[in-house]
Amino acid sequence: MIYTIPDYYQEFRCLASDCPATCCAGWQIVIDDKTLRRYRNLKGSFGSRLANAINWKQQTFEQYEGRCAFLNEQNLCDIHLEAGADLMCRTCRNYPRHTEVYENERELSLSLSCPAIARLLLGRKERVTFRSIERGGVEQEEEFDDLLYSALQDCRELLLAFAQNRADALELRMAKLLALAHDVQNRIQARRLFEVEGVLERYRRPGADARLTERLRRYVAEQSERLSNRERLDELVTLRWRQLDYLRDFEVLDPLWREDLQEWRRLLYGRGCAGYLEAAWKFREAEKEWETEYEQILVYFLFTYFCGAVYDGDCLKKVQMSVTSVLILRELALAEWIRQDGRLSFEDRAKLAWRYSRELEHSDPNLLAMERMMGEWKEAGFESLLTLLLEA
Repeated sequence: MIYTIPDYYQEFRCLASDCPATCCAGWQIVIDDKTLRRYRNLKGSFGSRLANAINWKQQTFEQYEGRCAFLNEQNLCDIHLEAGADLMCRTCRNYPRHTEVYENERELSLSLSCPAIARLLLGRKERVTFRSIERGGVEQEEEFDDLLYSALQDCRELLLAFAQNRADALELRMAKLLALAHDVQNRIQARRLFEVEGVLERYRRPGADARLTERLRRYVAEQSERLSNRERLDELVTLRWRQLDYLRDFEVLDPLWREDLQEWRRLLYGRGCAGYLEAAWKFREAEKEWETEYEQILVYFLFTYFCGAVYDGDCLKKVQMSVTSVLILRELALAEWIRQDGRLSFEDRAKLAWRYSRELEHSDPNLLAMERMMGEWKEAGFESLLTLLLEA
């Protein structure tokens, strides 16, 4: 079995009672079967407390005002305090660690939804690297497509190189990600996987980077010729606010999220196109100081989700979701910057990242909705994203 981890994986340290958003509130905590059997057989006063604080039918801990029944007033876990970490369920022992499962491979990451991880990841100035280790054991899946998985791994390696190429502006990097994923997706859909290596080789050739940049800019220029300057600017603003509309369709995990989303939309778009563009241009200068943070988020989403296309055959949607997530977070950062009169601290930016991640990544319906939107909404399509990135 091969295990792959990011280089910061061992650096995680739980903030415990100092955490600004405990992981023991806001969502249901599912108890694995093995732990549930242990809880059922536990005797004594603590066993009785467990019996009364578990929804045995749903296999979850009961919640009171959105908080786990075992989360005390100091935001610490009573199971951990009274019985030790060994008695915690698998979900609580593992979080914020996350595992993507592939045949004979496991990819381990740390969830951006954890405030400690958001601080750790966004605070990194170095490019993230990944390392693999091999341990005993082999696992085989009857339906697993080894050829597709190998092609996706090779493609992701090049995608990560594009994402971390700091010689390019962030927008250009993301445009290149979309172009490569688009070309690879065409081969997957046409069942011509044998051509993927040739596609990757073309992108790696000397001079290919400059040619790709020119091709992307020419493509967007051709699309813009049909509009006047005013119409083009109106279209850009419309694309941006429509992206935030994705979030309105999400299952809401944090009730404050919906309220804040309404306020962010008002701050961003309530002053019309001219007001928005004036604020956005000023903000773009300020955010250059933390562009590396967006790179880390982009790499996080690509590593976590891209190779999952082995199960649904759609690698382009994974890149669209990664790029869209960065664009949405930039919009939310702009809204907060406006709300705070031109100020936005590192803690503010980290908070936006972990709040967005919680709403998206901790709800299967939301992840499915996001993937569906990448295929159905014009504003998330290949052409619209290129326009947003290269016309800005």
